[in-house]
Amino acid sequence: MKDLYLAARRLYEEAFPMEDAAFTDALFALCFPHHLVAMSEGGELCSMLFAVPYPIQGADGPITAHYLYAVATAKAHRGKGYAKRLLQGVASRGTPVFLRPMSPSLFDFYKSAGFTPFSPHREWSGEAMAEQTSALRHLSPEEYLTVRDGFLQPPFCRMTPAFLSLSFSIGGAVGMEGKFAALYEKNAETVFFKEWWGDPDLAPRAAAFLGAKRFFARTSDKNGTPFGMGINVPQDTVFLAAMD
Repeated sequence: MKDLYLAARRLYEEAFPMEDAAFTDALFALCFPHHLVAMSEGGELCSMLFAVPYPIQGADGPITAHYLYAVATAKAHRGKGYAKRLLQGVASRGTPVFLRPMSPSLFDFYKSAGFTPFSPHREWSGEAMAEQTSALRHLSPEEYLTVRDGFLQPPFCRMTPAFLSLSFSIGGAVGMEGKFAALYEKNAETVFFKEWWGDPDLAPRAAAFLGAKRFFARTSDKNGTPFGMGINVPQDTVFLAAMD
């Protein structure tokens, strides 16, 4: 098991060299080995992904689903179709699977593996505005999930507390009662609202509250561009919280 851990860690770091070490530690603590799906050749790990539990909240209750993350193939084994076989193998289980392509060019690759785009969204940015922020407050993971549910109608992807802990390891959540809730990641003077629910006009105030000078944000928008790709995902499902 130790050898597999080291091999998976090496492959992950080769594929995602800019990833924060603390986040990588947290990711492997959560996902290895139970959520690892991998292929080997001659005893060598060639391709891998994590299939992380991430249920879809349907009108009649939660639907078992998995978020696919860290799809990676070793440089020496690229072009052999390993990643596509891993993706199709996970999808063949019959439950919904979905992911967030790392770049627009990858939408075509995942389409060739049987995935279809879903969850249209829009993004915007601006400068922080230090108006009155006393009504804003930090939200715990449990509070964020509860408040978030109030802004959404099924079907939507509802992350588990364990998954949300990964986002909180590099960020947090902020909100104003009845007005908005947002999941964020902060980097120096910029805050990235990875999910924004509620009044978008409050984003400049939220950025100032978090000590940032500027912000980027994304929210669900039926007239926007697809955020994710999935197989067996119910129509109109909303998905925005990814490990990007």
